[in-house]
Amino acid sequence: MTREGQMILLHGDVDAIKEFVFETSSLPQIRGGSQLLVECEEEVRKRIEQLGGEEIYCSGGSFLFKVPADKAKAAKRAIEELYLNHTLVATVTVVYEQDPLGPALTDSPQDGWARRLWGAHQQAQQGGDFARRVAFLSALVREAKVQKCETPFLEAFPFGRRCEACGKRMAMEEVPRYEPGEEEIAPEKVALCQVCLQRHQKGVRGKKDKARGKFNQEFWDFASPQAKQPPDLDHLVKSARRKYIAFLYADGNDIGRLLQRVQSEEEFKALSKALEEGTRQALFEALQQVCGQELQKREGYWPFEIVNIGGDDVTLLIQPGYAWEVAVEFLQRFEKEVESRVMANAGLGYWPQAWPKKITASCGIAIADVKYPVRYLERLASELLKEAKREAKVDPDNLRSAVTFLWLPNPIATEKAAPLMTYYRRDKWELTARPYRLEEAKRLMEQVQTASRWSRTLRHRWGEALEKGGWVSLNTVYYDIARRQEEQRAQFVGFLAEVGRLAQQKEFGTNAPAPLWQPYEKGWRTALLDVLELAELRATRPDVREEGE
Repeated sequence: MTREGQMILLHGDVDAIKEFVFETSSLPQIRGGSQLLVECEEEVRKRIEQLGGEEIYCSGGSFLFKVPADKAKAAKRAIEELYLNHTLVATVTVVYEQDPLGPALTDSPQDGWARRLWGAHQQAQQGGDFARRVAFLSALVREAKVQKCETPFLEAFPFGRRCEACGKRMAMEEVPRYEPGEEEIAPEKVALCQVCLQRHQKGVRGKKDKARGKFNQEFWDFASPQAKQPPDLDHLVKSARRKYIAFLYADGNDIGRLLQRVQSEEEFKALSKALEEGTRQALFEALQQVCGQELQKREGYWPFEIVNIGGDDVTLLIQPGYAWEVAVEFLQRFEKEVESRVMANAGLGYWPQAWPKKITASCGIAIADVKYPVRYLERLASELLKEAKREAKVDPDNLRSAVTFLWLPNPIATEKAAPLMTYYRRDKWELTARPYRLEEAKRLMEQVQTASRWSRTLRHRWGEALEKGGWVSLNTVYYDIARRQEEQRAQFVGFLAEVGRLAQQKEFGTNAPAPLWQPYEKGWRTALLDVLELAELRATRPDVREEGE
C-alpha cells in the first residue's frame, strides 16, 4: 500500500462530454457548455494545488495530477462534486494509484493466452515505468466508466411546459435567444430549464467589446478582429450566399501510442504542453490566414466559432466555404508548431529517439444546412475523422496528416458516415478519392480555388454527368473542353491533369495527358466530384466571384 506523504498519480476524464456540450443546436448553449467545463478545469487546478498536488496535464476534459497519497481520496471526491455542482448534469470519472505496480516482465511466457497478452504488451511499446503507470490508470478509468450505474436525474412532470432548447426538462425561465442590443430587432424569447439556462447564461454573456468563451477570447486577443462574434448560428452564416454550416473536428494521430513511449514525467509534461500550445497557435494562425478579410469587416460577423481546443483536439463550427482551407492550413502548422515547442528550451530541447519522426493530425469535416442538428454533425465529423486517421496510418512507420469531408445538400438524420459514402460508388465507378493526405489536400485546394471561379452552371453540368457514370461524364467533360477557345482549352486540360494525379495510385497509375478517371483495385475513380463539391461550397463565400458561362 502507499505510504502517507508519498506522491501518487490521479487521473480523470469527463463522462459523455459531447452529449453535454452538443445537447442542443443553440450556439450560446454550445459555447456555454464548453465554457462551464473549462471553468471546472480551472477550479480543479486550484483544488489540487491547495491539497499539495502538482499538475502534469489538464485540458480537454481530461487531467493527470500528482497528489499526496493521503489526500487522493479527498481530491477525488472534491473533483466529482465540483463538476456536478457547477454543471448540474456533467459527471467525471476519477481514479488514483492505490497499490504499486509490479515489475515489468522480462521473459516471454510460453503458454497460449499469456503469450498473446505478452505480444500485445510488446506492441504497446511502453517507454518506462511512468508510461506503465499512466497506461494502467487509463485502463482503470475505462473500467470505472463502464461500471457506472448512476446518472444525474432531473424530474420532468407529465404536464407542464418543456424546455425549448433540450425538450427534456421542465422550463423555468424565459430569456432572449441571444444578447439584446446586438440587433435593431429584439431577439425572440425562449423558455429554458435549469441546465440549459445555466449554459445559456455562460454562452450569451461576455465582457464589453470582448469575445465570449475562453478560446474565442484568446483568438480575439491574438487577431484583434474588427468583426463581431456571432451571437447564434444564423449570424455565423449571415455573410454566406447559401446557409450551410460545417463541423470541423481535428485530432492528433496516434497520440495515445506516443504517450506510451515517454520515458519520464518530464517528457510527458513537455509533450502535453507542446500539443496544447502548438494546437492553439496552429488554429489561430490558420483562421487568421483564411478568414482574415471577413474578420476585418466592422459590420460583419466572424464566419466561425471555436467550440473547444483540448490538447491535440480541435472542435470548430465554420462556414463551409472556409472549412477545407482552414483544415489544410491547420494541419500544416500543427506539425511545425508541435515539433518546435518540443525542441524549444521550454520543452525538452531534444527529440526523443523512441518517438516518431513527426507528430501529425487528421481532420473530418461534416457539412449540412444551418438548421441541421449539431449533435448529428458532430457524430458525422467523428466518423469522418476516423476515416482520415485510417488514411494517415496506411504506413505506420511514416504517419501523415489527412483530411476528408462529407456534404449533405439535403438533410438526412443519421449518425453514420459510411452509408452516406456509398452514394459515391456506382458499380465499378468511384466518384471520390477521399480521404486525402496533407500533400494531396494542398494540391486539391489549388484546383478548388480554380473551379470556384467557374460558372455554377458548368460545375453542375459536370457533377450531374459524373453521377450518370463513366462514359457519360467522359463525353460531357471532353466535349465541353473541345468547344472552347484554344487558350481556355489548354487551361482545362492542365486542370484535368492535376485532378487526375489526385486520384492516382502508384500501382495503378496511368500517363494519360488529361485523365478524368484513374484505375484502382476495384475499377475506376475520379477526384473531380470532390473538387466540384468543395468549389461549390467555396463559391458561397462573399469574397469569391464566379465567371460567366
